[in-house]
Amino acid sequence: MWRDVDMNRHQVDPSSELNLVIVSHGLTSRVFLTKWFKWTVAEFERLNNFGNCEFRVMELGASGEYTFAIHHSEEEMLDWGMSKDMIDDQKDRVDGCRVTTSNDSCSLHLNEYFDLLDVTDDEE
Repeated sequence: MWRDVDMNRHQVDPSSELNLVIVSHGLTSRVFLTKWFKWTVAEFERLNNFGNCEFRVMELGASGEYTFAIHHSEEEMLDWGMSKDMIDDQKDRVDGCRVTTSNDSCSLHLNEYFDLLDVTDDEE
């Protein structure tokens, strides 16, 4: 899914809004979020699984990056198991003040599970 978003495969008119809903289990959600936000294994292990019928809202911030900090409070993110650094990163994604870290270019963030899969596009 992040490939589709990054490559603008949805080809949505920029003036319209695109909403995606992911229905998943706790572990799979944590794997997805770890890949999306380029969290480390230690950060992944800090996170709590979602409760039944629990949801998270990621919204595109002014920086052009998705964040939880628009819809969720710091207290909520702490309850989810996020560290202070993870929360600060979420807040920085709102307005574009985010500092690039080594995680952004690290090739070890679950790539063995996703990036090396043989992906074919049925529309070709």
